[in-house]
Amino acid sequence: MTNNKPWLILLIILFSAIHITAQTQSREEYLQGFEQRKQWLISHYDTLTRPNYTAIAAKYATGYDIETADKMFIELLQKPSGAMFWMFPVTGCYFAGKDKMSAEASQALRNAWKTYAPSRGDTENHWAMWYATLLLMSEQWPDLPGSEWFSGNSSVENFQEAKEYLFEWARITTTIGQGEFDSPDYILEYLIPTMMLAEYALDPVVKQLGLMLTDYIFADFAAEHLDQQYIGGYSRIYERGLFRPQYLASSVFAYIYFGVGEPALHGWVIYPVLTSYRLPEIILNIATDRSQPYVHKERKRVRNVIRHGDERNPPVYKYNYITKDYGIGSLQGGLLQPIQQHTWGIRYTYGKPFSTIFGLHPYWSTLEIGMFFPEEQKTSMAGIIASKTTYNNPDKWTGGSPFERTFQHKNTLVVLYDIPVGTTSEHINGFFPANLQQRIVDDSGWIICKAGDSYVGWFPLQPGEWSKEYEAEKQRFNTATTSSNGTDESLLRNYRFRSHALQNGYVIEVRSREQIGSFENFKKQLAKTIPQSILKPGSVSVKYKTIDNRLMEFTFPEDRSLNGKSIDLTQYKLFEGPFLNAEVGSQMLTLTYKNQKMILNFKTLERIIQ
Repeated sequence: MTNNKPWLILLIILFSAIHITAQTQSREEYLQGFEQRKQWLISHYDTLTRPNYTAIAAKYATGYDIETADKMFIELLQKPSGAMFWMFPVTGCYFAGKDKMSAEASQALRNAWKTYAPSRGDTENHWAMWYATLLLMSEQWPDLPGSEWFSGNSSVENFQEAKEYLFEWARITTTIGQGEFDSPDYILEYLIPTMMLAEYALDPVVKQLGLMLTDYIFADFAAEHLDQQYIGGYSRIYERGLFRPQYLASSVFAYIYFGVGEPALHGWVIYPVLTSYRLPEIILNIATDRSQPYVHKERKRVRNVIRHGDERNPPVYKYNYITKDYGIGSLQGGLLQPIQQHTWGIRYTYGKPFSTIFGLHPYWSTLEIGMFFPEEQKTSMAGIIASKTTYNNPDKWTGGSPFERTFQHKNTLVVLYDIPVGTTSEHINGFFPANLQQRIVDDSGWIICKAGDSYVGWFPLQPGEWSKEYEAEKQRFNTATTSSNGTDESLLRNYRFRSHALQNGYVIEVRSREQIGSFENFKKQLAKTIPQSILKPGSVSVKYKTIDNRLMEFTFPEDRSLNGKSIDLTQYKLFEGPFLNAEVGSQMLTLTYKNQKMILNFKTLERIIQ
């Protein structure tokens, strides 16, 4: 067989290099560009020779070397492993090659679903993938008895259980919010099952649910998107992607579906990309129009609290302020997700790959593990540390803390800490990328940073110390946090600002050149606005008049006021902003962009585009 793929790849790269913004291109031009980006992604995998499911799906989809795809599939199906992370690649391969694979490969697949019992896992994304794929495969063999399934249930019983769970998950998500919310990593593990359901489900009601959930997740991302970056806070993120967004699944979706940023790869994205789903125009416009700054608020839910709490799913309140140059977002603070929570952060369009500034208290404890994991606390701690080795590292860059709270209004953020003596990690940390154009420790007390047309001021309420950190080779999937010493080969990644005072905090101001003029003017304005604070155990507060002359008063943990008016977070809607709006409990999301409107009504399963 003659392989002309190098010419195809060259053409795709040339076409992809022509950047047309969503506001200037027609729908036809967007769809043409999408097909080019889709083929570019697939072309990276359909000529691979090492057995893996991504290559198998790509080969089946393109029809390139089906014989090799069959051999790979049979080989991998002989020793299945990976639980739900096995279920969705195998399901994706099946549908890509359903009418192409050999009878031997088809039989190997059927045998695997009979003999291999994949764990259901214990997180929201695990269950979404497990039930979605079980439902789809049960439909493909609809009349089999329980003896032919690993579950011991018949095809009908598998289907019914999966359908009930998926509709209940959708109900919870659209009434009180998603639990593993706004994760730049785990958005993939939700779009895979929803897009597969939308494409492959035979039951028309399930198919519609999958389509609407896909719209819902993409819309959520779109409203918090800036230049291929997901604006935080997040329920979960791995450290490597926190620093380098190009490694995040969300960045791949932004490139493929929003048509922005640099080409980015992730093998698992091939499974949703192989479906016929095309992003609605209104969601594309929401994702890419940053002509006006805006506030976007959300209400999500804490992951199931198993111990040490009075409420199963306490609310999460998220606040974002997004401009064309930067976005700053925050959660209200506290323990909202185990291990990988990212409470607040700034992302800007300058200086990639390191384009973020943030801070945290690197807390860890058996209390946190006990809150969210059902196993015995001490033994589960050992398992957590084995798989997420940064968890008990005092230098880590992800995690929530019960002793941290935030208060944000537009582009100003106040963060307070009241940390008891004897707490793990008796310090707080700030991350400042080494590639900032300027990082000035001003006589006024402000740390003032310039990143292109974005300016950031950080006023520490307590003194701290600076150190340099270099990027480690193992800086991926939370297996390493930093390298202590630089070498000729390692990259200076960031400056760490560490403060050891237990009653602590800082004030953050962010502005762009368009908002405040020159960097020099920003510095002058900051020097006029010095926070007043009380920092005593059990009595931590700050009073601060912003450079826009707004009075913010914040007493740890939950007393917030703006210009003398108390802020009640419980009044947050499920979504509230110029683009997305939804009431708590409504099961209805309304999308608005100029004269475009879309309604997702999950009570009636109506998807209305106006």
